[in-house]
Amino acid sequence: MTINPKWGMWLSITAAVISALLLMGTEFTTLFGATDSGKILAALGIVNVMVNGINGVLHAIPSVSGSAGAAQFPLGPKS
Repeated sequence: MTINPKWGMWLSITAAVISALLLMGTEFTTLFGATDSGKILAALGIVNVMVNGINGVLHAIPSVSGSAGAAQFPLGPKS
């Protein structure tokens, strides 16, 4: 089984955006108050763990090597 590089790219971008939102915890407290920001950060933390877990599992699947693997994906290296 292989993972399409486009899926991996978008999962990584999603994880980076969620991580950036988690770093803005103090801004959420200023904007929404302590109670609501705690709920927002908890939800973002859960989503971040799930996205990174899925991304890690999908990247652990070995891909087809050689020209057969490169021909399957438009973003892959060309022979």
